[in-house]
Amino acid sequence: MLVALASFAVWAFSGRLFDSEKAMYAGCAAVLLGFGGAALLPGSGLSGFKKVANWCLSFAVAFTIYAIVWSVAWFTFQDTFGEILGSAVGIFCLVIVLKYWMKFDFSIGSVTAVVFLCHSLGYYGGELAYDSIQGRGPLGMELRTGKQQIAMLAKLAWGLGYGLGFGAGMSCLLQMSRQSFDRPSRQI
Repeated sequence: MLVALASFAVWAFSGRLFDSEKAMYAGCAAVLLGFGGAALLPGSGLSGFKKVANWCLSFAVAFTIYAIVWSVAWFTFQDTFGEILGSAVGIFCLVIVLKYWMKFDFSIGSVTAVVFLCHSLGYYGGELAYDSIQGRGPLGMELRTGKQQIAMLAKLAWGLGYGLGFGAGMSCLLQMSRQSFDRPSRQI
């Protein structure tokens, strides 16, 4: 969650640092690429330099593919359909890469569904918070502060929601992969 929050902070605090929306998305993705795998290590059950490095590299590759797929869908459709299509296909690709790279033993369909559900709840919950903080939508509120501070807080709230959802989904993926190694037939 903290890594996603840092990623969305790139958006919140970058101002005019990026010359395009695509460059800003790339900046946000770079934070998740660089630190996402390491942030998930406590739940992975992995230890030893080689296993940890392999996990971090596999996560970076898997997340890069997810980010590319999501971005292509978003910039093609620029609507909710594009977000959902990009998320579904991107998460499917992420799960496949992690399963085969890390030799995880879990159902691709089940894990993809869980990660997609958690990701979507976090993403759209974050979007609801983003709109609400800016006084829009059914939960719109009126904050007594400047527009710039409200915009920054709204972007960070979206990052918090996204991080909680994506982090929960990835934690479930890791838990399901660990359970596959704990089956009695594998303990002999």
